Amino acid sequence: DGKNEAEVYMLKELSLLKWQEKATRLACEDTDAKMMEVGETMSSMEEKLKSEREKIQQSNEKLKELEAVHNKYMKRQEELDNTLRICKEDFKEFERQDVKYREDLKHKKQKIKKLDDKIEKDSTKIEELQKGCEDSTIMIPKLEENVPKLESSLADEETVLEEIKENAKVETERYRSDLAKVRAELEPWEIQLIEHKGKLEVACTESKLLSEKHEAGRAAFKDARKQMDDITGKVAERSERTANIQGEIERTKQEASEARKLEEECIREQEALIPLEQAAREKLAELKSIMDSEKSQGSVLKAILQAKQSNRIEGIYGRMGDLGAIDAKYDIAVSTACPGLDYIVVETTSAAQACVELLRRENLGVATFMILEKQLDLLPKLKEKVNPPEGVPRLFDLIKVQDERMKLAFYAALRNTVVTDSLDQATRIAYSGNKEFRRVVTLDGALFEKSGTMSGGGNKPRGGKMGTSIRSASVSAEAIGNAENELSGLSEKLSSLRQKIADAVRKWQSSEKKLGQLKMELAKSEKEIESLHSQHSYLEKQLGSLEAASRPKKDELARLEELKKVIAAEEKEIDTLIQGSKKLKEIATELQQKIENAGGEKLKLQKSKVAGIQSNIAKDRTEINRHKVQIETGQKMIKKLTKGLEEAKKEKDRIMEEKEKLRLVFKELEEKAFKVQENYRKTEELIDQHREVLDKAKSEYEQEKKIVNELRASQDP
Repeated sequence: DGKNEAEVYMLKELSLLKWQEKATRLACEDTDAKMMEVGETMSSMEEKLKSEREKIQQSNEKLKELEAVHNKYMKRQEELDNTLRICKEDFKEFERQDVKYREDLKHKKQKIKKLDDKIEKDSTKIEELQKGCEDSTIMIPKLEENVPKLESSLADEETVLEEIKENAKVETERYRSDLAKVRAELEPWEIQLIEHKGKLEVACTESKLLSEKHEAGRAAFKDARKQMDDITGKVAERSERTANIQGEIERTKQEASEARKLEEECIREQEALIPLEQAAREKLAELKSIMDSEKSQGSVLKAILQAKQSNRIEGIYGRMGDLGAIDAKYDIAVSTACPGLDYIVVETTSAAQACVELLRRENLGVATFMILEKQLDLLPKLKEKVNPPEGVPRLFDLIKVQDERMKLAFYAALRNTVVTDSLDQATRIAYSGNKEFRRVVTLDGALFEKSGTMSGGGNKPRGGKMGTSIRSASVSAEAIGNAENELSGLSEKLSSLRQKIADAVRKWQSSEKKLGQLKMELAKSEKEIESLHSQHSYLEKQLGSLEAASRPKKDELARLEELKKVIAAEEKEIDTLIQGSKKLKEIATELQQKIENAGGEKLKLQKSKVAGIQSNIAKDRTEINRHKVQIETGQKMIKKLTKGLEEAKKEKDRIMEEKEKLRLVFKELEEKAFKVQENYRKTEELIDQHREVLDKAKSEYEQEKKIVNELRASQDP
């Protein structure tokens, strides 16, 4: 019975072993199928990764080209802006010179007008005096010619009178005798009276001419003083206006400075925020990439990571390839030389067993685990300093980790595997006598094992098992939301800053435009003040001569005093003569009346005729004396006015010459200003044309930069 039971037991054991063998074979077949599927997926992903990296490389090269083009256009834009600025400054200088020219020209014209007025006035006065002298010269001979005729007529009329008187002689003899005596006594008085009246008239005429001359001098001096007072008032008004403009300039400068300062502060803040915004954008892209990656992870790894996140199993670190990072240059090398990158790193054996139970329970498949506690005996080796041949690096030394404990896992997987640039170098090192560094891998994936066998290389090297940055932990929707909020906040701040920068630029550009206008107004006001000062100085220089002219010369004053005395003396003498001869005249008049009455109406008429002729003779003689005095005085005035007229004409010619020189200078200035204006216009056209090219280049650059950033962000970490 025991034997039978043993046989039955052994048969059952054999049957169990057969079923286990069958189950194992099926599991192996299923695993092989899954591994082939995963391998194909990995090959596809590696191809895609390689394609993406090639795209990044191409985009980087294109970005560099676009950046060079953009910088070239920016440099050209700066040159054009600088040319435009120089043109503006040059044109402002021409405008300032134009204001000065116009003020100088205005001043010259005013001087010429005053001189023209003086020349015209003096010329008219000379013509009047010359005409007066000519008229007097003509009148004197006529008057002198008329006097003998009148005297002859007087003699004839006196003869007739004498005849009438002779006829009335008997009646008038006694009166005539008395009248003759009286007239004999009166004759010296009459002669003196005529003489003194002539002297009085000459003195009065000369005094009047001198007084008119002095009055004209005083009027000119008074007018100059009034003009100077008016100019002083205008200078005060313009100075106040200039001060107001200067104040406005300072305020506008302050506004422009504050706007520029705000722009600079905002630009600095923007420059500080841009990398933060870029980092936030990359972080969000990375988190989304991780989330997308987690969605596509294999069910085995996903289940283990979920167990880690939920703390169902303690001591799980994750997939080894996700726990480190290496430069993209060594991606293929590490992916080839370290098959352990797909291992799950755990702290203890119990953690590994719990994971196996989880996979078995949920029928998810199998996984390979790296148990850190079983690698502790490698720590001394890990800490040893090594000196690889030919200075090549160990792959282990090239891997970056966040958790120092992970170094042990990578050392256990790689040991002293070194990486070389070329196959020749790898061959030399692998087959050298140093056993420590016989395991060698090239950058393109050719691997020399310690046994001396070679694998890898070929047309399709495999990479992508380790990223250039350490993969973050599992990403939650909340983390994505926070990252999006952070990016949104930074984007809003940047948008607000850019708006502030645009407003500040508009503000300082507007202020600078206003500043240019104010400076022009200031220059104009200063030139007006300068012109007014020049006019004031000119009048001030003339004031001395005008004041001197308003003050009669000593000899003229002496002459006036002398004439006053002469006039007073002559008037007194005439009055004395009139008073002295008054009684005789009264007696003569009485006797004459008696004689006239004695001779009747005929005698009266004849006497009246004789008296009229005598009056005309006296009048003509007075006129002759007056015309002689007028000729003498007029010639003196003509001489003086002619001298002043010549000086005024010389001064006018000098100013006209200066005006012509000024006109030629201004013409040259206008030509230069026109050239600058034309250059300014052409530069503006070039800037408008170049701005389109620059905007296009900038748009292409920004677009390509965005593509590169998106490609970088989408790359698996």
